[in-house]
Amino acid sequence: MKKIKDIIRYIDKKIDIGKFIKFGITGALNTAIDLAVYALCLEVFKWDIKIAEPAGQCVAIVNSYIINKNWTFQRHPDRLIDEMLKFLLVNGGSVALNVLGVYILHDILGVGEYYCKIPVALVTIAINYFGNKLFVFRETKEEEKNQNDNGE
Repeated sequence: MKKIKDIIRYIDKKIDIGKFIKFGITGALNTAIDLAVYALCLEVFKWDIKIAEPAGQCVAIVNSYIINKNWTFQRHPDRLIDEMLKFLLVNGGSVALNVLGVYILHDILGVGEYYCKIPVALVTIAINYFGNKLFVFRETKEEEKNQNDNGE
């Protein structure tokens, strides 16, 4: 029984269920923002899908950074530039995957312009979470030690 509890604690520490739930809520909001901007670009501005997709993603990324920094991962402003650059790297890669995925599904395979976003989003959620948790908003050794000392 102790081994099972240790395994659960290990998984919880690596994934951090609370942060993952917050990340999911933030992601749902980002998805709504992305879709709203995407639809606005397609329907109102009549932009090509290859322009509408990154436009929606970029607006959602700004929202994502603000919420993930201040709520999900609760980071401090002392590493702002470093954090922002890492965030842009992770999310820039995500945008590139999104654009490529939408292109393949829509232009090559003929999936509808709204439906093609669903499978692409599912893949990038996991990439974004672990990229943000382990690379962008990673806790310092001192923060990890303080958490362990406090029994968290």
